[in-house]
Amino acid sequence: MNTDVFYLALSQLILSIVLAIIIFFISYKILIKIFKLKEENLNDSNLALSIFFSGIIFSTGYLLSGIIPSIINSIGMLKIHAKDTLYVEVLKYSSISLFVGFLLAGVIHFSAFMLTKSLTKHVDEVGELKKNNLAVAILLTTIIISITIIAKDSLVFLIELFLPQPEAAESIG
Repeated sequence: MNTDVFYLALSQLILSIVLAIIIFFISYKILIKIFKLKEENLNDSNLALSIFFSGIIFSTGYLLSGIIPSIINSIGMLKIHAKDTLYVEVLKYSSISLFVGFLLAGVIHFSAFMLTKSLTKHVDEVGELKKNNLAVAILLTTIIISITIIAKDSLVFLIELFLPQPEAAESIG
């Protein structure tokens, strides 16, 4: 077994888990602030908010899960070109990719929410979620997850622009 690759893979795993926990914690805190809730509100058996929050957290995780394979593929390039600073480079590119992915996930969620608001002008979505309206929660969550599924590949393609790529052959012949 190649110990350098093992430790690199282990570092990537630990980094992914730590960043995922941080990102989900931040997502949760942002949702609490956006909805002007106290954390006790989620303990009052409000299934609608739980469904909606779970959908956003799932969506964020699903989007960011597409970025991890791209980061791992770029490690091969980094191993060739950044041997002395491999761990620093991996940390740098992983952090940048996941941060940009997190920001774009927020844009996707906001866009999906605004789309729903434009489709259901007569409904106060936030008020209905606070009143435990399951129909609104399911509709919002389904739209967010559907848009996430559609947008994931484009997001991954965009993130790959930030990662090291193999050099193209300058000329043939």
